[in-house]
Amino acid sequence: MPANLTPEYFEAEKLYKQARTDEERLVALEQMLAVIPKHKGTEKLQSDIKKRIAKLRETQEKKASKGAKTGSQFYIPKEGAGQVVVIGPPNSGKSSVLARFTKAPVEVADYPFSTTRLQPGMMAFENVKIQLVDTPPISEDYFEPWMSSIIRNADLVLLVVSLASSAILEEIELVREKLRSRKVELVQESEEKFKPDGMAFVRTMIVGTHLDIENGRDNLEVVQNLYGKDFEVIGISFKSGEGTEVFSKRVFDALKIVRVYTKSPGKEPDLSDPVILAKGATVSDFAYSIHKDLAKNLKYARIWSKNKYEGLRVARDYVLLDEDICELHS
Repeated sequence: MPANLTPEYFEAEKLYKQARTDEERLVALEQMLAVIPKHKGTEKLQSDIKKRIAKLRETQEKKASKGAKTGSQFYIPKEGAGQVVVIGPPNSGKSSVLARFTKAPVEVADYPFSTTRLQPGMMAFENVKIQLVDTPPISEDYFEPWMSSIIRNADLVLLVVSLASSAILEEIELVREKLRSRKVELVQESEEKFKPDGMAFVRTMIVGTHLDIENGRDNLEVVQNLYGKDFEVIGISFKSGEGTEVFSKRVFDALKIVRVYTKSPGKEPDLSDPVILAKGATVSDFAYSIHKDLAKNLKYARIWSKNKYEGLRVARDYVLLDEDICELHS
């Protein structure tokens, strides 16, 4: 079967051939994999691209183990229900977000630039864990080029800003412009994550810290008025706890994912380890996530849905909801 590669693929391939650094090569390869037509004729090429991506990531991890500056800062393997990358200007409270919601050993300091490398941690939400990754701050004079790679591939970005800052609007725009120059656009929603020209559109939520300080609520209102149409904007206070009690739920909702539980015929469902799928996923997608042959041979499914269905027989294209229980029949 012919590959029938698209102009978008050739554009990404051109970017790969022109790349001068491992970071640029990795970005281009990920773009190639994202836009390549998915059919039998491209299976070998897809496999080759995946091998090259894996090799580049392995190289970065080896550099990290030797203490190289760009190593562990460059790549964090995804874990849990989603990878959420935390970015922001100096003294915005990024590290405090990680310290509050995960058990990661985070250095929280009053001075700027205390975070110099990537720091992952796992945040609990009900029966799933969500990975938060703290990053070095972004300022006019400081932006690590390798950061754009992990931001491009994040499932969600939290742009953290301090409501105590008198330059909060300028800081938001500076971060957006710095990333835009690296072909990363922060958005609330996007039908396509990667565009043919290499631009990545990454789902983002703005988080304002220090809600409890004087003028904190006024500053939050200003941010909501200016950016509320483009982003979800929330405020939190680590001192009073306001906003923190619903933080993990807001992040989970922003990830646009659903939890689906497996059930074998005649047995109780397994509610301990849900399958994580993108919102809008179908029964067929659920089956494929377990095994491609199961999806191929699938005839129908039965669904148990909260306060709605009890063993309803549905077709392959039935759209699953969060916490549905799905029993597959082939």
